[in-house]
Amino acid sequence: MVRMCAFPGCFNRQKAVRLRPRALSPEERLTFHRFPLNDPERLRLWLLAVHRDTSLPIQCLEVLRLCSEHFSRDDFKSDEGNVRRYLKSTAVPVLFLKTENSGSVDAVLLPSTGQSLN
Repeated sequence: MVRMCAFPGCFNRQKAVRLRPRALSPEERLTFHRFPLNDPERLRLWLLAVHRDTSLPIQCLEVLRLCSEHFSRDDFKSDEGNVRRYLKSTAVPVLFLKTENSGSVDAVLLPSTGQSLN
């Protein structure tokens, strides 16, 4: 089963190990993360971030994943020597938009946070 990112407009897919490009560092690897089903408040924030109904049944959410491009570097636990990347228990997705003309990255946080990275 091919995993796709559940973020609207994101077309990242998890490829078979043999088809994945070699990353220079763990921070550059594309990883996929499950929704926090055991943390109702954070789950609500994730669902709002991906524009999904917050009353969706858990069974529908078990298969959804978000790719690492929607989290800031601070959202990941630092574990030198570990190949896997783990999210902190406080991580909430942030939308990163690449503008095609400038190649720059604009970050837009959830409206409920009232913060901006710009």
